[in-house]
Amino acid sequence: MSDKQKELYKEVIYEGCNIDVKGVSLCNLENVMSTSLVVPKDKYQVHSKSHNYHGLFRTIDEAVEKFISLKEAIRS
Repeated sequence: MSDKQKELYKEVIYEGCNIDVKGVSLCNLENVMSTSLVVPKDKYQVHSKSHNYHGLFRTIDEAVEKFISLKEAIRS
């Protein structure tokens, strides 16, 4: 995956959107949660039903890497 593609994913998340590709999703929990009282330390979530995977990450870089690895595993 190119660095440009990774940066594009990050920009989409920073803009407040979620990404869902082939059943693998990536989101910023601060944008999804309805309360401003609690800000999770691990604020980025990656989820895939087909991989039976759910992970929380502190940095967007870690979350994007996991998102890409799950997404590419579907293609294989």
